[in-house]
Amino acid sequence: MNETLRVAVCEDLEEDMKRLLGLIAESGAKVQTEIFCSGEALLESFYAGKYDIIFLDIYMDGMKGVDAARSIRRDDKAVVLAFTTTSLDHTLDSYRLGALGYLEKPVKAEDVAETLHLAEAKRQARPTLTLLSGGIPTQILLDTILYFEVHDHAVRVHTTSGVIQSSQSTRLDSIEPQLPCPPFLRCHHSYLVNLRYVRSVDRDFTMQNGDCVYIRRSDVKKCSDAFKRWLLDSVGRDE
Repeated sequence: MNETLRVAVCEDLEEDMKRLLGLIAESGAKVQTEIFCSGEALLESFYAGKYDIIFLDIYMDGMKGVDAARSIRRDDKAVVLAFTTTSLDHTLDSYRLGALGYLEKPVKAEDVAETLHLAEAKRQARPTLTLLSGGIPTQILLDTILYFEVHDHAVRVHTTSGVIQSSQSTRLDSIEPQLPCPPFLRCHHSYLVNLRYVRSVDRDFTMQNGDCVYIRRSDVKKCSDAFKRWLLDSVGRDE
């Protein structure tokens, strides 16, 4: 695994948390890990695209892992979910939520390593866009892109993990045909937005991270309608 996997571990029992973190470290995977002791704490930090994989205990005090997973799935269809549990009672729920792993406690080293390997394989299969950045071809996962912005004759790609600035030869007009529509929408001569990361729309788009993406005045209704259709279609995809 050459790329760093962004991992969240949500577990309310210290002993189980330490065991899982130890097995992740022993797996040899290159990871960046955040830990949470409750589903509520995880959801407070979570936003779509933040993690590649989430290890989630099903039976926790307060919010159950399955309920936290449902909230996560509403916003993020790509993140890998791996449940850790002492019971097989929620096997059907894990299937419905598209969980990649269902690890019985005490979790085993081979199960953790295999789950991380599958998460990496799934990430590598996700569609990408290749742009020149600093003269180097850079692959960007489409589902991590919040929006594109023209700035100082270059294109800035705002992603869930930071901003990538393209070489000055790059133009939005050449990027736009490479992107699926929806969820990507050209809303302004200097902006191209990913609707899956839009929080709301008025005269402009407000993104889930609080950024403002401008809409061409003549296209406000068209963009608003496109966002509403996206939301309605998202409901259908969740059923």
